[in-house]
Amino acid sequence: MKKHNRIFPAKRTFLIGTISLFVLFLLSACGFSGVPQSASPDSADPAQPTTVADTAASDAIRVEVLVESDGDSAANFKAEIDARKNPQSASYDTIELPYRETFEVSKDAFIPLPSVRLQADAADDAEWISCKIFYDGEEVATHMSRGDGAQAICEKKFHLGPG
Repeated sequence: MKKHNRIFPAKRTFLIGTISLFVLFLLSACGFSGVPQSASPDSADPAQPTTVADTAASDAIRVEVLVESDGDSAANFKAEIDARKNPQSASYDTIELPYRETFEVSKDAFIPLPSVRLQADAADDAEWISCKIFYDGEEVATHMSRGDGAQAICEKKFHLGPG
């Protein structure tokens, strides 16, 4: 009598589900949305004109950093954009507030932006200082510090899983 290796139905369902989720994750990481995009300009929405800037914007993540305070300046400013393809940074002894700077990060890498870190020290005459990090206009990190020697530190790290 020939013995068959059979996977029990519950285990088979779990295995198929796990494989399906893995494939879905890989496709989403590659930018597959499931909706085909036509290359024809005739199919574009006439209310939304397509420009070269729109196309370029879709190929990059726009990272914006913002520092604010009740003082006119901040010291020891440092921003680190840890991009896979093109890491960027900015460092200044003193900045005038409010301070805003924008960085462009290419999306053509797996996990293109592992982390962004920003810090600045409040001026001696300031009571508070705050910082914010935005990805494509959406706030992803914020911090406010008060008192003597106040320092704002914002950090956004990419991680898989909840939270």
